Amino acid sequence: MIIRKMIYATLTGLTLMTLAGCGNSSGSGSGSDTLRVAINPGFVPFEQIEGGQLTGFDVDLAQELAHRLGRKNAIFDQLPFTSLLPAVTSGRNQVAISGILDTPKRRQQVSFSKPYIYDSFVMSVKSSNNSVKGISDLSTANIAVQVGTIPEEFVRAKLPHAKIVTVQDTPSAFQLVAQGRADAVITDAPVAGYYVKKLGGSLKVLATPLNEGQPIGVVLPLHSTLQQPVDKALAAMEADGTLGKLRQTWFGSPNAKTGA
Repeated sequence: MIIRKMIYATLTGLTLMTLAGCGNSSGSGSGSDTLRVAINPGFVPFEQIEGGQLTGFDVDLAQELAHRLGRKNAIFDQLPFTSLLPAVTSGRNQVAISGILDTPKRRQQVSFSKPYIYDSFVMSVKSSNNSVKGISDLSTANIAVQVGTIPEEFVRAKLPHAKIVTVQDTPSAFQLVAQGRADAVITDAPVAGYYVKKLGGSLKVLATPLNEGQPIGVVLPLHSTLQQPVDKALAAMEADGTLGKLRQTWFGSPNAKTGA
């Protein structure tokens, strides 16, 4: 009886470990014929769920990248933003493509491809708010940001006396401002443009970027064998106009720099 219980416990533990590794993935297939991509929906127009389907710039980019790497397709593992880098370092996914800024701190854990876009931060406030002209006007304001992102670090560094309201996804940050529960949201320029248009006249984007364009790239494990193939594929996509077309489709401009 004791042996039987030990065997049952072992099998149960293995089953739970297997289920824990499955996550919320879209698509099917595994192994060398697919590209396993960690992604965080809700960062439009980079990635979002529309009509029950995962779509966006990074989704199209990942599928094109998979084909150029000789894979059948990309399969997406939908995770919280703070889980994206661990998903790569643990081997759960081969890459993360989710509007992730390339920073020295992140390069201590992972590697980045050559940038596929340079992104600036902007402020969005209620359209009726005429008192905010620049970031200094938010020194003691309530500011909504997505947790674990570089915009959050940026706000904490620039506005140490502001009240930072963190949320799990970018849509929630814009909703807080629209509802009057936060004074401003600071996020990436393409994301701000999308939400201001979506929410109509209730919000506006202050046109002046808050920083120089920051590089966004594909996240890979350190010393990944995919590093050179991914960089080569992205360079080819830039040269033949594929990246420009994707930027035009999702950001309204073929340029690599946003918010400028």
